[in-house]
Amino acid sequence: MTPYQWQTWGAGTGEFTKYSRLAGRRFNGGTIDGAIPISLTDVARGQTLIVNGTTVTATLTPSQDDLAAASYYFLGGHNYTISDTQAQVLINAGYGDWVTPV
Repeated sequence: MTPYQWQTWGAGTGEFTKYSRLAGRRFNGGTIDGAIPISLTDVARGQTLIVNGTTVTATLTPSQDDLAAASYYFLGGHNYTISDTQAQVLINAGYGDWVTPV
């Protein structure tokens, strides 16, 4: 499974921000210690993992050029069955928590 981030989307701002609600307004206290339930403000966004050799780069917005130039990639929000070699590259890059033996 690819990693994900909990993020909010500020309506009309054109960018992710942890300080805006879906309505685009600031909320009091944030999602960690505030009174607003996480389900009302945050959405899980899958991160794409782009692998070039043994270098792994995580991104929320992969470009077609980056994907075409990659050795291989894993699009965010999906489960993959991967080889032992690919798994070792991800583990070495610090993504071992997202690798599950089958």
